[in-house]
Amino acid sequence: MYFSATVLCVLCVSVIGGVKDHDFERSPVTNPEHHISPIQEDGNWLDTYGYSAFEGQFPYHAEVRIKPISLSYVHTCAGSLITLKYVLTTAACLYRWVNEFGIEYSFVTLGSLFNGDTQWEQRINFTADGIHTHPLYRYPSYELYNIATIRLDCPATLNRFVQPIRLPRLTDIRTYEMMEGTATGDSFVRGLKYLRNQVMSNKDCQRDILPGVVITVQHLCTNSFIGGVFCFREYGSSLTVEDENGRFLIGIADHVFWCSSKYPTRHVRVSYFVDWIQTNSDYILDL
Repeated sequence: MYFSATVLCVLCVSVIGGVKDHDFERSPVTNPEHHISPIQEDGNWLDTYGYSAFEGQFPYHAEVRIKPISLSYVHTCAGSLITLKYVLTTAACLYRWVNEFGIEYSFVTLGSLFNGDTQWEQRINFTADGIHTHPLYRYPSYELYNIATIRLDCPATLNRFVQPIRLPRLTDIRTYEMMEGTATGDSFVRGLKYLRNQVMSNKDCQRDILPGVVITVQHLCTNSFIGGVFCFREYGSSLTVEDENGRFLIGIADHVFWCSSKYPTRHVRVSYFVDWIQTNSDYILDL
């Protein structure tokens, strides 16, 4: 069963040809679409590389890779598998590559690397036609409506290493303040990492974050002083919490600081956009 499914996904990414993991280069952090705030502070006792995930611990984590036509490197960011055919991420992860450079090829990797082992991976193509960014998102501002979905060229094959994550219910009006949030991070070569931070109030986040960074009802933040500063955090990566019904997605990382800083991390608040997500994917929301 799994071998057959893997063959199907290989066919979906056949345009990649001989590209291998070591051919992927990170987009330079000086690029404006990689909106890392360059804060440098020596001796930050809060910084951490996080914990190494075990196989199947975060089966919804998706690595998004885009090769722009006119650039030599492969742009990378992250997302979350929400259905068999859709990945949720930020608009900033995708917008410029589609609208300014054009895409030579693009795909997502599911069942991410664990200590260099690729046996669980599924690589599935997507095209510019499968990308839906929020119509009110405006590049190069990343402050508002920074959300997007990706329609995959073929459905993911579900197993213990690849599973979609559920979204907040329509009737869920919680702020998630004081809950423990789990953030997935970079799985590039090193293997998937994660960290747990406490979700903080937007009021406290606006007080503690770098001046000029906007915090609105579209956002939520995690507290660096309760959990640490995640050096392997990745744009578009998930923030989840757990309740009596299990784990679900509440945030998408969209403003990350160098791990030498102590500022909160800002996320897109998923519950603010659940209606838009349902309209721009095949996700069916629960009441």
